[in-house]
Amino acid sequence: MYLGPEFYEGDDDMALNDFSESKVTIKKDELLVAIRKNRESHATAYAETVEGYRETVLKRLEAATASVRNGGRFDPHEFLNLTVPVSHTKDYDRVIKMLEMSTAGEITCTEKQFSQYVLDEWSWQNEFATSNALYNSKVRNR
Repeated sequence: MYLGPEFYEGDDDMALNDFSESKVTIKKDELLVAIRKNRESHATAYAETVEGYRETVLKRLEAATASVRNGGRFDPHEFLNLTVPVSHTKDYDRVIKMLEMSTAGEITCTEKQFSQYVLDEWSWQNEFATSNALYNSKVRNR
C-alpha cells in the first residue's frame, strides 16, 4: 500500500516492497495442493522428531536407571527440561476443511494467510524447528 511521497520521503523502493496489507486471489485447487503438501511435510517431520524424542528419553532413562543401580542419584530435571514435540496438523486440517467446504473457485488470501498456507511460515514455526533440531537426526545432519 502506497501512502504518498511525503510518507516515504522519496523512498520508492519501500512502496514497491510493502506487501503487509496486500491480498492475492488464488485458485482454490492450487491453494489446496500447496497446503496439503505442507501438511504432509509437517506430519513427516513431526513423526521423525517424535521418534528422536523417544530415543532421547529412553537413553536418559537407561542412564538414570544405571546410575541409581550403582548408587548414584536420580535427577528429574534431566526429563523436565526436554522440549516435547508438538504437532500442528490440526492447523493445516482446519484450513483444508474450510477450503474443501468453500463454494468459491478462487480464494482471496491476505499476506499473512499466503505466508502460512503457501510458504508454510506459521507463528509456531521457530518452536517446531527447535524441537526438530534437537531430536530429528535428518535435520541435525544437514
